[in-house]
Amino acid sequence: MSDYLFVHGGSHGAWCWEGVIRELDRGGLRGLALDLPGGGADSTPRASVTFDSYTAAVNAFIAGNDLRDLVLVGHSLAGIILPDIAAANRERIREVVFIAAYILDRGERAIDLVAPGRVPEYYRLAETSAEYSLMLPYEIARQRFFSDLGEADARAAYARLTPQPFAPYLSPARYGARTIGAISRYVICRDDRNLPADLCRRWAAKLGGTVQEIEAGHDVMLSKPAELAALLSLSGTAGRMIPRSGRVGAGLDAGDPQSRPGATSISGFSR
Repeated sequence: MSDYLFVHGGSHGAWCWEGVIRELDRGGLRGLALDLPGGGADSTPRASVTFDSYTAAVNAFIAGNDLRDLVLVGHSLAGIILPDIAAANRERIREVVFIAAYILDRGERAIDLVAPGRVPEYYRLAETSAEYSLMLPYEIARQRFFSDLGEADARAAYARLTPQPFAPYLSPARYGARTIGAISRYVICRDDRNLPADLCRRWAAKLGGTVQEIEAGHDVMLSKPAELAALLSLSGTAGRMIPRSGRVGAGLDAGDPQSRPGATSISGFSR
């Protein structure tokens, strides 16, 4: 039976996956989550956190827990590190799931994919902070992350956010996400106000692989944990592991007809 390892996005922590893990547990599946360096309850000084800090922490967690036949799940900014983690754990990972997540080609940086109107805001927040980090005010986080949560739940979630280290946005990707497209799924949140659905559809096509959609805002794990858990339990690449070459199958290059993803629509939840 596969384990699910959840990697949170910017300013979040392992806490954001609690509802999804609880739902998986009810179905007899095991989910685990960790705080990335500088996130959640982790005490790493945020000014010291880098892209490599993130990958080292996840790789150590996988090895320390001897996780195998693993479904690796990342949300939002976590998408930038999933290809590196897959490359380092080729014998352990069965499937990679990107949820409303950044998709980088080799050499791209996360900051290169941020909406142009937001880039000056990100630099300003980082450069004026004590820890070279970002912390969005509540009104903006409410709109971008928590648009489909009630006011009380949105404020409770915001209270658990932490400043997001900025340096990981600035590191070029060593592995393009296309290299793991054949064992990947991309989950699009149709009501996402942070990474809009049309943008995520383009990123999903860039990745290649299976595409699924769900009626939810950006923080789907908070607003619809049961529906997300049900979606995740539908394996899109059952039994396939990453070969030692790190390249999985055919159809991973741009323009190859096999790279066109198949789509599954999840409307609150239907297949």
